[in-house]
Amino acid sequence: MLNGQPVSEETVLLAQKGDARIREDLIAGSMPWIKKLVRKHTFMISVESTDEFSIALSAFNTAIDRFSTDRGIPFRTYASIIIRNRLIDWNRSRGSVHREHSFSDMDNEPISYEDRLEDSTSGIAFADIESEDSMIEVEYRLSLFGLTLDGLVDHFPKQRPTLMFCVRAARALADDRELFNQTLDSRRLPVSEVAKRVGEPVKRVDKHRSCILLLAILLQSDLFLIRSYVAILEKEATK
Repeated sequence: MLNGQPVSEETVLLAQKGDARIREDLIAGSMPWIKKLVRKHTFMISVESTDEFSIALSAFNTAIDRFSTDRGIPFRTYASIIIRNRLIDWNRSRGSVHREHSFSDMDNEPISYEDRLEDSTSGIAFADIESEDSMIEVEYRLSLFGLTLDGLVDHFPKQRPTLMFCVRAARALADDRELFNQTLDSRRLPVSEVAKRVGEPVKRVDKHRSCILLLAILLQSDLFLIRSYVAILEKEATK
């Protein structure tokens, strides 16, 4: 929020282009929201003097610099995930017993994420940025349907035939860009249409709608390794 108003894309892009006054106003106006995120993560009431708050501010600046309108993700959503990921990375660096994983946790190198990010010669650093932004897009698209990655992973089909069915249904949805975009816009899986395309009962598609949506969103992402894994599953199913 900026002076009680939602942050506009235009404001973020102006700050991104080097308007120092707008950036300062954007950060100042967003302070209460940033503090709220840190409190949620740390369970502390007073966070202004904590390392976590400093990390969150730095992450907010990173979000301003990296934000793009191309993915259709609201800035506040994008910034909140960047902040969350950096705070998780901070917990990891402290050797937390209960280790969490963020989407910037792409390797086991002893070099910090931010150091790799600042190294213009590091191909891994730029790959991290692309992977993190792709995962943010996946998370945002899932949220349109009231879904989360954690919740879906826990309820993924255990039976291989069921998983293969979900892959076929997801492929039918993902390969039709118009149908996929309509699904995002309506925030509802077109169960009857998908069932028709894969030749399966509507009831079966409806039962596994969450898994189908997740797989379709992943197939439409820029996450090459995940898309390759799904392709391998499809190839095995035809043997």
